[in-house]
Amino acid sequence: MLDHIIPIALTPFHDDGGLDLDSIPTLQAFYRRQGASALIVLGIMGEAHALSDQEREAVIAAYVATSGDLPIIATVSAPATEVACERARRARQLGAHYVMAAPPPGVTDVTQLTRHFSQIATAADCPWVLQDEPVTTGVRLPPDVIASLATAVPSLTAVKVEDVPTPSKIDALHRLLPKTDLFGGLGGLYLFEELQHGARGSMTGFSYPDILGRVMDRFAYDAEGARALFYQYLPLIRYEAQLGVRGIAIRKALFYRRGLIASPVVRAPAAPADPVIQADLLDLVKALRLPLTAQEGPV
Repeated sequence: MLDHIIPIALTPFHDDGGLDLDSIPTLQAFYRRQGASALIVLGIMGEAHALSDQEREAVIAAYVATSGDLPIIATVSAPATEVACERARRARQLGAHYVMAAPPPGVTDVTQLTRHFSQIATAADCPWVLQDEPVTTGVRLPPDVIASLATAVPSLTAVKVEDVPTPSKIDALHRLLPKTDLFGGLGGLYLFEELQHGARGSMTGFSYPDILGRVMDRFAYDAEGARALFYQYLPLIRYEAQLGVRGIAIRKALFYRRGLIASPVVRAPAAPADPVIQADLLDLVKALRLPLTAQEGPV
């Protein structure tokens, strides 16, 4: 069973754009201190779209090597079923505990989707997570379609819901699939509302995951207190959740400032956060009195 806060792990690069595997143990330790219950590697936040398959495998292996008892969820999405299956097999061979997959771009036929995910699940031979992410894939999955996928592919253990309005969809899915773990994403933008409608947690790249964990913990006994805590930090959640590569660049700028990665570089042709964004980000973090070094630990 998956629950609580599951960060989308960064893929760090050197200034020249080369893969920086040396920063991964530092990141792994940071996520653990922040209360992560598992880690997702090669998500959108992990710039999987900018990696070769050889690099993808190196990133999985590096995170698995330092994970200890922290489960690793490897994203294996691909436009072609056979490619996704091969990625799933390799992820499991490298030690991933779960795989996560989104629909192939543009594919909406339920029969095709069922075949696609069934073959991935067979190749992985482990529990899998469905990433419901229509912005990138162009595929909207109605709740009844997700329910039919869960019936057809029973190794489905969780759904990451990023189809807005996420609280409404989570509510509908919770009614249809009461035994399936449901998570929000989208940088944590709607975490409080998602919790009210049955979410077990959030899968997000937000830079201060312990804040989201505190919101969840408080929600269990004090919903209004959890709401106030969430609203306190919502300005930063909102600022980080800018669409596309820019959101990744913002988070990398902050991780770099905290000494967690050696460079804030995102893979070309994307660009790092510009000076205006960095200045505004630093101002916001200081206004919220959040730690600006890794050594300061959780808030």
